[in-house]
Amino acid sequence: MENNFSELFYDLTIRPARGFNQAKERKPWIFLIAIVIFSEISIATGVSLFVSSFTGVGRIAFFSNLLLTIVCLTLFWVINVGILHFFAEVWGKRGKAIDLFITLGLALFPFIFFSPLSLIGEGLSRGRIFFQFISIVILLVWSFSLALAAIKEVYSSSTFEAFLILLTPIILFIVLSAVIPVGLILLTVISPPL
Repeated sequence: MENNFSELFYDLTIRPARGFNQAKERKPWIFLIAIVIFSEISIATGVSLFVSSFTGVGRIAFFSNLLLTIVCLTLFWVINVGILHFFAEVWGKRGKAIDLFITLGLALFPFIFFSPLSLIGEGLSRGRIFFQFISIVILLVWSFSLALAAIKEVYSSSTFEAFLILLTPIILFIVLSAVIPVGLILLTVISPPL
C-alpha cells in the first residue's frame, strides 16, 4: 500500500497524466485526503508566517486561520469540481465528477511545499519578498498545469479543450463582474424618477 502511494506521488510529480490515470482507476481516498489536508495546513502555515512577518500580528491567530483555511479551501475544491464538471458538459465532454473530484484534489499537492518555502523566505534578509513571490508563482503554475492534466485525463480532451474548460468560469466571472455594475448604473440613469 505504501509503495502504491509513493509510486502515485512520483507519477504525479514526474508523469501527471499517468498519475491521474492511476488515481481514476484506484480511487486512493486515504492518499487524496492526506494530500488535501497537508496542502491546506501548509497554505495556512505559510500565510500565517508571511502575514505575521509584515503586520506584526502574532502567530496566535494561526489555529483560527488554519480552521478557516481548511474550511474555505475544501468548499472551494468541492464547488470548483461542480462548476468545472458543468462547463465540461457544456463543451460536450463526458467524464465522471468523482474522477474530477479525486484528480483536482491531487492537483493541490504542490501546495504542500508552500509552508517550507515560506519558512525559507522568512530566513532570507534580502530578497525575501522576491523569493516568496517567485515561490507562489511557481506553485500556482505547477498546480494549474496539474489541474489542466487532470481535466485532460478525466474528459479525454486536448490541451486546448482542457484550458477552455478551466478558463470558462473565470472568464464568465470577469464578464459578469463588469456587466452587472454597468447594468445597475444604466438602470439608475434611465429609470424614471418615482
